[in-house]
Amino acid sequence: MNDAELINTLEEAIAGLQWMSESDYPFTVVYWQDELPILTPEHLLQLTNHPPDTLVETEAVDDFFAIATQAQDWHDAEATAVVKRYQALVETLKQSLDALTVYRLGQINLDLYIIGKTTTGALAGLATQAVET
Repeated sequence: MNDAELINTLEEAIAGLQWMSESDYPFTVVYWQDELPILTPEHLLQLTNHPPDTLVETEAVDDFFAIATQAQDWHDAEATAVVKRYQALVETLKQSLDALTVYRLGQINLDLYIIGKTTTGALAGLATQAVET
């Protein structure tokens, strides 16, 4: 899949999805044509226009999406459909991007980036926000 197809696929996959925290936020697709061998927290802060002293933590993709991708007995049909969409989204991210990592920027009001490298060496993925007190 080329980068344009990946962007379109991700945009379709996130349409209408909201990341649930203490507030719900939509996802957006991010793409930087940047050919660094590895994305460092410092470089991500520059790309996203965050102050250099912003706290950056990383998390595995499966850990980040664990709650959203696990069906529960109490889920109704709508909730089950959302879980399946998240499962498909995670699979698309894992199949399409190398070195996939979740970056958590800030404290309490977090900017979240799920970023990996495309086959062309560009950086791509998703961004959203969360509130965690």
